[in-house]
Parts: sequence; C-alpha cells; structure tokens
Amino acid sequence: MTDTDNLSRRRFLQGTGAAATAAALAGCSGGDGDDGDEEPTGTTTERNDEDRYRGRQIGTADSLDPVYATDTTSGTHIQEIFDGLTNYENGTVNVETLLAEDYTVSEDGTTITFQLKEGATYNNGDEVTADDVVYSWERLAASENSNRSGFILDTLGVAHETETDDEGNEEYVPKSMEVEALGDYELEVTLSEPFYAALELIAYSSFVPIPEGIVGDIEGYDGEMDYDTFASEEPVGAGPYVLTEWSEATRVSLDARDDYHGEEILNEGLDYSVFTSSNAAYTYATSNVNADSPYIPSSRYDPELRDFEGTDERGRQYGTYGPFEPNGMTAKYYEVASLSTFYYGFNTSQVPKPVRQAVAYAMNQETINTEIISTPTQPAYFFTPPALFPGGAENYDELKSDYPYGVGETRIDQARQVMEDAGYGPNDTFDLAFDMSSATASAYGEDAYSLLRDKLQQAHIELELRTADGSTFINRGRDGKFELYFLGWIADYPGADNFLTLINPPNTFFQDGGATYFQWSEETGDHAADAEEAWNTVENNLGLGEDAAETRQEAYLEMERANWNDAVLIPALHNIEQSYSYEWVDEPRFGAMGPSRMKSHRTEIGDRGEYQ
Repeated sequence: MTDTDNLSRRRFLQGTGAAATAAALAGCSGGDGDDGDEEPTGTTTERNDEDRYRGRQIGTADSLDPVYATDTTSGTHIQEIFDGLTNYENGTVNVETLLAEDYTVSEDGTTITFQLKEGATYNNGDEVTADDVVYSWERLAASENSNRSGFILDTLGVAHETETDDEGNEEYVPKSMEVEALGDYELEVTLSEPFYAALELIAYSSFVPIPEGIVGDIEGYDGEMDYDTFASEEPVGAGPYVLTEWSEATRVSLDARDDYHGEEILNEGLDYSVFTSSNAAYTYATSNVNADSPYIPSSRYDPELRDFEGTDERGRQYGTYGPFEPNGMTAKYYEVASLSTFYYGFNTSQVPKPVRQAVAYAMNQETINTEIISTPTQPAYFFTPPALFPGGAENYDELKSDYPYGVGETRIDQARQVMEDAGYGPNDTFDLAFDMSSATASAYGEDAYSLLRDKLQQAHIELELRTADGSTFINRGRDGKFELYFLGWIADYPGADNFLTLINPPNTFFQDGGATYFQWSEETGDHAADAEEAWNTVENNLGLGEDAAETRQEAYLEMERANWNDAVLIPALHNIEQSYSYEWVDEPRFGAMGPSRMKSHRTEIGDRGEYQ
C-alpha cells in the first residue's frame, strides 16, 4: 500500500490471528493519539475481553485520515475503521464489492456507474450516500491534507480541469472532477482514459467514503469536527470497527460495531500493544503469550521448525511451526509471497551518482537474504515484484543476470574504482547518513548496516546509522532529510505501474506533492529523462487491450533499466509474509496483497485456556 519500514510487520490483531509481522518495511509514522478518556461516537458492542483480539504491532501509526496516511501501520487500522466501494477479499488480488452493491462499465471503459448499498451506516449513525463519495474523493484530489491526489487524478485518471499556477505548473481546479451523484445511492465516475485496474485502485484505502462535510479542509465546507479530532481521536468510517483508544506509543483499541452493514463480526474488538523493538514484541507475544499469535523475529526464526502439510488453491504452503522457545507451543503457520519490494533508496540531490553506484556495487542481495535475514525472503534485482514483472517470474529470473552491479556477489573493486574516478580517496571520503526505523534496526537492520559499513570503508565511504521511531523516521523523509534510507513498498493494486510510478522523476519530490523521497531529475541522473519518457508511455497505455499491455510492459523495463543506470534505489528483497497463530484463533488466510489489506471481522477467538 505503501511505504513500509518493518520487514516482519505482520499484523498482530489483538495478538494476531491475522498475521504476524515483525519488522515490516513500511513507513510507520506517528500522529497525535488520544488519551483514551473519551469514547468516539458510534454504536459498539459491550466489551468482552475473552472475545477480543489481543495483538501487537511494531511501529507507530501516523494518522487515521485515509487521504493523509501513506504507511502500512496506519493503513491497517484504516482498513478496520473504514469501508470502500470495493475491497480486496482477505488481502487476495480478487476485488469484490463492499459499499457498492453493483457496478457497470461503459463499452469504452471510461464511465463506471456504482449502485451503493442502501442502509449502510457510518459509526456515527449517518447513512452512506453517493454525495459522501463525491465529497471524499474531492478531499483526495484537493485537500491540503491529501498525500495521494495523484492516485485519483493521474493513476485512476478521473476527468478534471487544470490551470497553470504562477510557476508554470498545472494544478487541479477544485470541484472540476467528473464524479457525480445521480441519486442517493448511484454514483457516476468518468475517466479521461480507460484504466485496466480501476476497480482494484478504488479498493485502496484513500478512496473510502466519509460523511459529507465532516471536516472542512476543502472548498465549500466548514467541517463538523476539528481535523485533528477526526484524524487521531474520532475517525468516522463505515467499517466494522470504531476507534476507542489510540495512545501512539503504547496502545490502539477498536471495538466491534453491532450495526455493521457487512458480514457478521466474529469478535468483540481488537487490542494492539505497540512496540518499537522486536525483542520486546517477542517477549510480549511469545515468551509471555500476551497476544493471540506468537511473534518470531528474524534472529529467532528456525526454518527447521516448519512442518508443511500441504499447499492450498492459491499456492500458499500451510502447516505448523514449532515447538518454539520459550513456551514449547506449536502455532498454525502459512506463507504467502506478497506483492512487495524492500529497497535502499537515495535522496539523489544529496548523494552523487558515483556514491550511489558504489553502494550498489558493495551490496550483496544474496547475503542480505540468506545471512542477515533468516525469515523467508527473495533477493530483489528489480523494483517490480516477480508476479507483476513483464513476462512473469520466469522472465524476471532470466533478465536479472543483466543487473550491472553483480548478482550474488560484492564488487568492492568496482565500488572503489567508481569513487576514485569521481575524485574520492583515503583522504577525501564521502560521509553518508543511513536512516532506518528503530523497529527495522532491532530486527535485522543493524546487522545489515554493519556489513555494508565495513565494505564501504574500502570504497572511501563513511556510513553512519541513524534510527528513529516510525513516525520520526518517515517525517524525516518528508522534510527532505534522508540521504540513504531503507524502506519498502507493498502494492496498492496489482500492477507494475503501482511500483514504478514511485520512480517517475516528477513524482519523486515529496515536498512538491510527489510520492517518494528520491528527488530524481536530469540534474542528479543521466537517465531521469529516459524514465520520465517511459512513464509517459505507461500513462498513455493504461487501457484494457493487449496492445496497450504490451506497450506499457516495454516501458516498465525501460524504467527499471533507467533506475539501474542512475542507482536511484537498490532493490534488496521481495517479502514472503508469514502467519503464525495459536490454536484458539480461527481466521481466513490472507493473500498476496498482504495482511494490511485484510479486515479482521471474520477472525474468531476461542478458549485461550491457561493463557487467559
């Protein structure tokens, strides 16, 4: 969905029946959490601690405003509090209707008409209407709080007007989008061009509706509540849960609603304890059994404890894991290859190209994935995950041999040479700050840093590690203070363009409304123009036909090669998500979109016995 910073971030819903993520790589940002003294408005069930998820999460959330949040931790909670028109069923790549009851698509693919479900309500009792969607999507496009306006204006491509500002930039004209309520429960959306993944993108959390006028951050609305109250204390959504407590650094609690429009909720609520250290999370969830799923960090993971019993219809290997220390218990277990890539990224305006190339030469993806991270991962050489790669995983494996910095090896001589050619040497080294979240650092990041530091010293680069909690870490990037950093991207929709838009050079200036922190331009890379031209080709070929698909796939490869040449980001790994749950947890398995795209209301908690 988004940036992720904590490679085993698997969700511990109340302890996680849903998925154990220890260190995920998605920017876990923080926000102004409430103190839990006041209950938000909305109907909830009477609390029964025996039937609640007990969970833990690693990393702090940034915001519960769907158009502001860009990190996976925030997105996990947003997924529980809000519903969209469409939704990924249990985190698979299959899209189903949710608040939409039905939809039709015009023959030319440019008009989508949604029929909304009648009687669905928000947690404040208001009914969901088409006018709410018009307002919510206008916020996504026009609010100063929106960090994903490009998803609706450019990627989805809703037809709209623009005007030129004083600096010559094209800006969205407020209220000009062609999103129209044809009645209380009918919505018409007109796209400037057909988009092959429209229904999938609309399932992304930024597109969820909220009550019309609830906050006043767009033209024509004063707001019914203060923005900070909405974003961190009383988020109003139509999802299965309502927020009851958010203490940023310690706890998040959500209560199940008894007036939810969807399938029956099988638990009373979700209780998360927040950790920034993998060791503390391990003690809480596994040693002390205070969560509904064990948490096994990379340093304690033993692949020999897996006992696979079979493979299901989606290719997920399942079985058991254990017995594990220190309690001798065995957990239900399965693995899912997620649509994700974790990478080392550069602020190219701060780090010269020779330095970036030297880091790439010094990096050994195989070592990272086999010796530093013991949990299942796949070495990455492209930003696009294998399942979305042009030609599929087989073509990925064939083309990775062209990776210019070495496959399965460290090329320290080339790293040293490229630095010396640029004028660096023993008496003129380059000082490089390396940022990562404290959660990632505690899981395996410090070991990866030490290995890279020692190698780069041989190439005239002095590497300095800087760690911070998830919120501080991500906001450092937003403020343009990254040099080298470690992050990841989890798919918002199953398309290669969802990944490669992040390296479209104009989209790499976060401070100017972009999505990433690379600040890649013709001034910082010889191949930025190639990447931008290739992205323009992608944008002009997002339709449904085979010719369009072939054209954009060729452009995807051009963008990957442009990134290789300018070393803007160094792919490190594609994650294989693991799920652990104790025997008293009964839940559906999540799919390739990952646990953060899965709702928890179909997870049932049984008798915890001696661990009550």
